[in-house]
Amino acid sequence: PPRPPPAVTQPGFWRSFATRAKAALAMMVCFLCILWAGHFYVWLLILMLQVLSFRELLNVRYQDYKKDTEKAMPLFRTLQWGWFYAAQFYVYADFVHEFALQNHTQHKLTQPFSRYWEAISFFLYCVVFTLSVYTLRVDAVRYQVGQLSWTIVTLCIVVGQMKFVAHNIFEGLFWFFFPVWLVVHNDCWAYAWGALLGRRFITQPFFSLSPKKTWEGFVGALVSTIVVAFYTAPLFARSRWLSCPATSLTLRFHEPLACEPAAVFRTRSEMKLGFVTLRDVSPIQLHAVVFGLFASVVAPFGGFLASAIKRAYEVKDFDSLIPGHGGVTDRVDCEFIMALFVYVYHKTFIAEPEGWRALAA
Repeated sequence: PPRPPPAVTQPGFWRSFATRAKAALAMMVCFLCILWAGHFYVWLLILMLQVLSFRELLNVRYQDYKKDTEKAMPLFRTLQWGWFYAAQFYVYADFVHEFALQNHTQHKLTQPFSRYWEAISFFLYCVVFTLSVYTLRVDAVRYQVGQLSWTIVTLCIVVGQMKFVAHNIFEGLFWFFFPVWLVVHNDCWAYAWGALLGRRFITQPFFSLSPKKTWEGFVGALVSTIVVAFYTAPLFARSRWLSCPATSLTLRFHEPLACEPAAVFRTRSEMKLGFVTLRDVSPIQLHAVVFGLFASVVAPFGGFLASAIKRAYEVKDFDSLIPGHGGVTDRVDCEFIMALFVYVYHKTFIAEPEGWRALAA
């Protein structure tokens, strides 16, 4: 069969590209402004995005049954949001508790909260759980149980995978910004390589539920993202604003930070990696390669899951909030699992003294 023409030659491609590019530029400017403002404001951004993403995922399933269920089931939407806020309270109360213990200047201010946060979390859980069971109706129990299951799955996606994102942010903005940077790069490179070479070598789509995803885009993005990760990691690591951890929960904009660069950020004149000797590199560059691999191989499956959900409920996008991009979930679907990976990887290989030797030895 004849090879399909490149996407860049198809009608409407450049018009669509211009719309996406303008929206992407606006999002980038807003994101950088919030990043400049400080750790606390980045945290607020994440909270807002989680609320919007949870709403979009609920609406995908809710719209089909809206007319029939609003009257038939009491507290239908209230309980869904009750589960969300109870889970959010537990996740971020746990972080505030740990942060207070690690930074003794904050401990006195949060001591009452640190004592009772688990009891409060359990109380909220009991309230939502009890009401969810009590409001089950004989004539709608099948749908209610299905909706409860969908709510729990959505919580796993939006809240569970992001449980440690605040730890990443306050450990140093590098651990939040750099993974986001890589996922965005991977998405852009996949789009570019797919538009230029998509189905020129392999006609079979990479993922059957998302026909626009091509093998050429996947492989090209993998190589490009790893290269970007290796060479940009030390550039960002030089910034004290990105590399220094926060020591307080402050509302002040751009609170000055000062710290000695962590060992993982320091350039080494010589480093042995098996039989290979690397010169003038920093350990973070080796870790960045792993980050790039994960952002290219595993994180995209967050997007594929989102595509499967949209196909299951026959919607093109989760929302129309962002011109050319869709909703918030359409843009952050790959970021959820990436944030969880960064926490696990950082705690395992980087946070402990000399942890980077696990790769460099």
